[in-house]
Amino acid sequence: MPFELARYEALRSARHVGARVEYRETTASTMDDARRGAASGGEPGTAYVAGAQTAGRGRLGRAWVSGPGAGLYVTYHLRTADPVRAPLHSTAGALAAADAVRVVAGVETALKWPNDVLADSRKLAGVLAESLPAVRVAGSLDMLLGIGVNLRPGALPPEVAALAANLEQLTGVAPDAEAVLAALSAALERWTDVLAGDPAAFVAAWRARLDTLGRRVRLVAPDGAAVEGEAVDVSPSGELLLRGADGVLRGYAAGDVSVR
Repeated sequence: MPFELARYEALRSARHVGARVEYRETTASTMDDARRGAASGGEPGTAYVAGAQTAGRGRLGRAWVSGPGAGLYVTYHLRTADPVRAPLHSTAGALAAADAVRVVAGVETALKWPNDVLADSRKLAGVLAESLPAVRVAGSLDMLLGIGVNLRPGALPPEVAALAANLEQLTGVAPDAEAVLAALSAALERWTDVLAGDPAAFVAAWRARLDTLGRRVRLVAPDGAAVEGEAVDVSPSGELLLRGADGVLRGYAAGDVSVR
């Protein structure tokens, strides 16, 4: 179903994030669209949206199955002058997605480190973040924040379908992409403002929603190395702090976590 820009604009409350939408019915990847837009001097705050992706990607190089009408597929082009806090933008995306599905569909969620949004212990939304030097803006980074929210059942492989949730399945009604995008843009603007103004409060809010903490987990790093331990906390920069069998607390900046 085509995206109705006029309906989105009528619903949008965010001042900056999502103030401009670039929509394609089908694209390879909204992340690629946003990268090209940023490289050509596109305006930060732009949301690159697609009705379907033919080569959508998730974290750690995984494919994100993106069938027509089955989900909201968007990449936001944001900008920051604070490289230290830049990695936490992916967390802002997870918090925003969780807020958006609560506002639009009344669905309560939990977060799995670093940025998966879970409903009934299944993945409802995911976030992929990239950063690159801002074009013609010295000292700043362009943040590309890809967010996928499952709206309806899609043609998923059986092993993926068993781990995925969607809003139609959870509530009986699938909200339209325009309403979800409007709520998502508003929530993302709010959370990026908190991140910029009070990073300690931002991390505290994330910590309070993390379902990962207090559990024994297995973390597989991007290089394939695996470690097990108790997920104790997150650091101010977003690392997961694991206490291993030797009692030592170590921080991990990236990886795939599963509960043991």
